[in-house]
Amino acid sequence: MPTTLARRVALSLILLGIGTKSAGIATARADTPADAARVDHDAAEPLGTTVLDADGGAIAEGIGSPAVGGSQTPPPIAPVAPPSPPAVHSPAAASSAPSSANSEVSVRVHDRNVFTIRASLGGQSAEARARAASQTLERLVEERELPDVHTEEHAERIVVFGGTTPIVQLAADDAIAEGDESLSVHAAAVAAKVREALQSERQRKAIAETVFSISLFAFSALIAILLLGKVRELAGKLQTWITQHPDRLPSLRFHGIDLVRPAAFRGGISVALSGGRILGQLGIAYGWLLFASSLFESTRTYTERLTGFVLTPLSALIGRVGSALPVLVILAVAVLVTVLLVRFVGLFFGSIGKGETTLGSLPRDLAVPTGALVRVAIVIIALLFAAPLITGADDGALARLGVATLVALGFASAPVLASIVAGIPAIYGRRVRVGDHIEIGGRTGRVVTVSLLEVRLEDDLGCHIRVPHLTSLLSPTRVLGQSPLTVVDVVADPLAAQSHVRSVLLAEARRFGTSVKVELLKLDVEGAHYRVAAHGPLSEGDDDLATAIAAALAREEVALGRSSSFRP
Repeated sequence: MPTTLARRVALSLILLGIGTKSAGIATARADTPADAARVDHDAAEPLGTTVLDADGGAIAEGIGSPAVGGSQTPPPIAPVAPPSPPAVHSPAAASSAPSSANSEVSVRVHDRNVFTIRASLGGQSAEARARAASQTLERLVEERELPDVHTEEHAERIVVFGGTTPIVQLAADDAIAEGDESLSVHAAAVAAKVREALQSERQRKAIAETVFSISLFAFSALIAILLLGKVRELAGKLQTWITQHPDRLPSLRFHGIDLVRPAAFRGGISVALSGGRILGQLGIAYGWLLFASSLFESTRTYTERLTGFVLTPLSALIGRVGSALPVLVILAVAVLVTVLLVRFVGLFFGSIGKGETTLGSLPRDLAVPTGALVRVAIVIIALLFAAPLITGADDGALARLGVATLVALGFASAPVLASIVAGIPAIYGRRVRVGDHIEIGGRTGRVVTVSLLEVRLEDDLGCHIRVPHLTSLLSPTRVLGQSPLTVVDVVADPLAAQSHVRSVLLAEARRFGTSVKVELLKLDVEGAHYRVAAHGPLSEGDDDLATAIAAALAREEVALGRSSSFRP
């Protein structure tokens, strides 16, 4: 059984090969009109089929009408003529053979078929024409505006344009191959397909760009938030490090002169960090706003406005700074010289105040205020006179800046200037000296320092009291000298001998001062009101005037009276 099946499969393959070979031979024989006629004549005759039996023998049977009675008489087998040699075709014959039909090529935009081209034109194949048209459509899709698709007729051809760009040329062969009635109808159909394809592709591109822009918007917002946090975190870490390591910050020195001390340098760095953090965050927010508004077509106009609002003044400022660069260099040198001079003057007069340097005409206690006046004069001279020398014009920008600065400072610091003016006579007239006990503006204490702005006092508890010189214009100043004034109010029994009471009070007051005064302010049924004042060096004992008076009255058996609301 398997053998029989294998033989039948082999028989089928042989018959299939014979049929294919016969078709190829028929085609090859139809090279000339005579051969074609002969092939048609042979094809009209009944075909003979060779059948293989099970034993491998060949039986030739004619395919025709069956014999009457059911018996079939095999026809005589005609002698088979030997095969004729293959015909050799000349080049002329080969060129005269009809060409195969043109293949169909699609013009595509991305993955979309727009129209088909089936014919060649002007020596350009259909594939080349389709490829050129596809490339042109790709370029038109990427243009900013949708081009106007129209057709124009040129010398029995119609050109499909996208704006001013030709897309494809169409001829009568294209209309015939497409089955259209005329070339104009075919060109209109192609133009409609191109127009529809461009609109669809631009719509698809717009949707893709919108989705991509939204994604970029969200992603850029996350990046901006991350950068804002990083800037804040970095500024915080630097601020913490400066606070924890104040000794690692250097001072700015120039030839041994401290221009900026570490404390001032630390404060400047802290201010710079705070300002830099704010500017950095504003810059990040501004950059993200520009980027986000440039992603969408409807907000791009705001991008241009924001850019012009910020960058135009900045570029103009940079241009002016660049043109004035030589003047700025000279100005920087002048500022450096002024700072060094002011610093030197402050150190010089400070050394005089400490006694390290002596100046015959200037006492030590006047050195510090004199140094302050000299430094203010140096700054004013630099603003008023050095600016015209640098710019070369009396009405230049720097000169006007100096005048405007002085006027603004004058209005803003009017109380301070008034206090300075009121303090200059007090300082140089020696009205108040360091170490004196004074009473000014209702405050009493020992003078610690006298500056251009204020008088610093120290009260009985060691606390400092700052009294501006302007107060001396509104209230009198009582100078007590090197010793303080002690005042105690006492109420004695009105029935006691007041002369004896007075003598007791005077005796105790003289223990606490060289200048004493006992004054009877009031005498009534409730008591005798005395005020005891002692001015002089402090007692060496641990008690004070009030305690001593109380002990003396108790020792002399002088009773105390009843206090009233009397206030002299």
